[in-house]
Amino acid sequence: MTLTAIMLVLLSAFMHAGWNFFGKKTSPTLGFFLLTMIAGALVFSPVIIWQWPLICAFHHDILLLLFATGFFHSLYLWGLAEAYRSGDMSIAYPLARSSPLIIVAISSLFLGQQDTLSIQAVVGIVMIVVGCLFIPLPSFSDFRLRNYQNRTTVFALLAAFATAGYSLVDDRATALMRALTDAAGIPLASPWQVSLLYVTLQAAFSVIWMIWFVLFTPKQRQTFGRMCMTQWRIGLLTGALMLGTYSLVILSMAFVSNVSYVVALRQLSIPLGVLFAVISFGESLRAPKVIGVTITVIGLIAVALG
Repeated sequence: MTLTAIMLVLLSAFMHAGWNFFGKKTSPTLGFFLLTMIAGALVFSPVIIWQWPLICAFHHDILLLLFATGFFHSLYLWGLAEAYRSGDMSIAYPLARSSPLIIVAISSLFLGQQDTLSIQAVVGIVMIVVGCLFIPLPSFSDFRLRNYQNRTTVFALLAAFATAGYSLVDDRATALMRALTDAAGIPLASPWQVSLLYVTLQAAFSVIWMIWFVLFTPKQRQTFGRMCMTQWRIGLLTGALMLGTYSLVILSMAFVSNVSYVVALRQLSIPLGVLFAVISFGESLRAPKVIGVTITVIGLIAVALG
């Protein structure tokens, strides 16, 4: 993993913890996240005009992948919103952020990328997952299955599954976009141009999936209408952070040999998210949570150096 990729992902981790904090604090609902997606897409919309030649070169596979990432991303936001509504951010956020590593790592094996996944990286990924399983526990003696059988855990794991889904889809889609060339064989866009365009389109395709559920659910529709009038500023800020965060992640994928490394290193946002929750929301900071975060950070270092 190159230094460029590490720096990009570390910056995105700070931004990711930040927009999750705003989402939890403001209104953890699908309607709010729909507002942020619309706002983010509007902020980044000039990129569509700027990169129109690249869009015109899209083929069938890229369009299908865009629909797929929109679905997974909307599912992720729904799971995250429901998890935040029913429990602490310092519990839901680590679970949603750590669990995708198992899915992505296993998927990498089926995709034939096992040669680029070192033993040290695998150990680091396992440590991250184990550490984040400790974080929700009131005490170590409470480590039993029934403590994870609740609404917060279920929806956090749904968000995790969706994260793994769109991570794999995005890796493939952006690789296809970077491979598009003109008649002379020159790439139509640089990696960072692809990243900006991709997150803009991802937000737009997410809106396509999310808007139907919000508009056809009376309670969600009323909440969304009220937020458009009173919370559009925080929605605009959160949306810009969301798209800016993921554009850095997409860009970093151009500098790694395996997408699992990017997904793993992004987990630095876990201790940051826990810190934000403890300081701002007064959530508890017990020994299992501290030790879990510590194990997670050690795992992150192992992945970065692997």
